[in-house]
Amino acid sequence: MSDDLLSSSARRLGEELDDDGIRLEGHPELRPFLLDELDYARRIPMFEGRRTTYGSFSMPPGLDLDGLEDVDLVPLDDLPRAMTRTFADGRSAFLVNRLDAAPQLVCFDRSIQYEADLVELQEATGAHIVQRTAVFGQVRLFADRCVISWNGHAWTNRVTAAGLLPKLLECAPGLDPAVAHGLLDLVVHWLSPARIGATIVVHEEGFDWVSMDVATKFRAPQLRITNRQHYPALFAAFQQHDLATLVTSDGDVRYLGVGLRASAEAERVTDNSRGMRHRSAQRFSYDHPSTTIAVVSDDGPVTIFRAGAAVVLS
Repeated sequence: MSDDLLSSSARRLGEELDDDGIRLEGHPELRPFLLDELDYARRIPMFEGRRTTYGSFSMPPGLDLDGLEDVDLVPLDDLPRAMTRTFADGRSAFLVNRLDAAPQLVCFDRSIQYEADLVELQEATGAHIVQRTAVFGQVRLFADRCVISWNGHAWTNRVTAAGLLPKLLECAPGLDPAVAHGLLDLVVHWLSPARIGATIVVHEEGFDWVSMDVATKFRAPQLRITNRQHYPALFAAFQQHDLATLVTSDGDVRYLGVGLRASAEAERVTDNSRGMRHRSAQRFSYDHPSTTIAVVSDDGPVTIFRAGAAVVLS
């Protein structure tokens, strides 16, 4: 497919992306496919009063999905493109666009609809994945180390956990890389998309109970932020508990419901107007420079504090 074959709405979409500062990185021949897929996902025709979900993979040259386990790749023969798209629900079935071969349908044995799952799948396959969600009809593109989204008004580009990891490790050289990546994965791809506010404190040198309000703390079960199988349990808990969660240097989740206290000096030298959750995290990190504190706003953005400064923003 070339730009000349794109619909006028897909060409306008390319202009919108340029206006919003969004670049479609990767193989240049993929750009027309991606514009066409994003345009279709945003403008899916109404059927019986509703727009369906949708999903597709666009494969760079030389890559395929043959190495994926527990999937079925279904040939689409000579079906018209409009018809092939009706089989792709963007959850368990996706249309596969290939530059050097006929399109296929990839069918999974499970639902793959959450951001964290799609980020992991993109990293494993190198595909550019387009999805229209069931909630609010959000359109997302998962590409190399970024998630590009349409919020109904503008396009945004967020860096993935893997993309943020080098910056975090640079600012926190004593932090275990596996713990750092697990922390980023949890806050960026689980809590942030769901708009679940949270404060997660990773201690490298043990807990200083004098600097905390433990009146409401309680012991967590044996969960780890380095184990993705534990994320659904943590995801559920963060929706129902406030205050900070304490994590050990090797990734064990120890306590929830902990209040963070700050010294008078920390209150004097730090200045954060973003709300109590951010202020307490920044001040506590100032008093305890060996801690790494991730704060998820209830409207989505993620801030990571280290030694009284915001070192990573998403």
